[in-house]
Amino acid sequence: MDIVAEDVVYLTRHGARIDSDDSEWLKKCNHNRSDDPHFSPSGHIAAQELAKRLRKTLPGNHIKHIISSPYIRCVETANAIAEELNIQIKIEPGIAEVNSSRNPQFLDAEQLQIQFPSIDSSYTPVMTREGLPLEYSDGACANRSATAARKVRRKLTGAILFVGHGASCYGVAGEFGHRGYVGYTSLTKFSQHDGGKYRLIGSFGDVSHLTDQRTALDSAW
Repeated sequence: MDIVAEDVVYLTRHGARIDSDDSEWLKKCNHNRSDDPHFSPSGHIAAQELAKRLRKTLPGNHIKHIISSPYIRCVETANAIAEELNIQIKIEPGIAEVNSSRNPQFLDAEQLQIQFPSIDSSYTPVMTREGLPLEYSDGACANRSATAARKVRRKLTGAILFVGHGASCYGVAGEFGHRGYVGYTSLTKFSQHDGGKYRLIGSFGDVSHLTDQRTALDSAW
């Protein structure tokens, strides 16, 4: 059976966070969203390496949709890929980080679009900010993210790349047949086969495209 674009799902996690390198990072920002750190310099480099890998190894226009968590570190990762592949980013709160607040600290798509013009403001997410349940564990976030990913896959045609967090990627990966944690800016591919089930294609959480593979591997928890 040939694998067509509609049968394929890709998964990556955001690049390394600035708060791992700089404990004073928030004082240097023009916001107070302590749960929304941006890239570290190494995160930026790794996202560019991932984007270049996708451009070089996939046929033109293969990935049709980039589905990103609304947190800045995910959007920055998605944006590097969107610019390399010349496609838009769809913001999906359903695959956001563990939600332990009634007012999660992320920007809405319209706010993000000011900094990231590649965002598709016409996309209607399967789960809104207001619809996010309160969560206090990776498992709860993973279950919510799996549900969101399933709804997104049913909603959209063509190959999809999900850009999430540790716990949300855990859930997305499980939805498509191989639950586990993936590292920063790694790449995982799933495809649908006879019977409608997805399965892993190649390595889970592949980091072969990264110069700093150790940071990515150490983050896979």
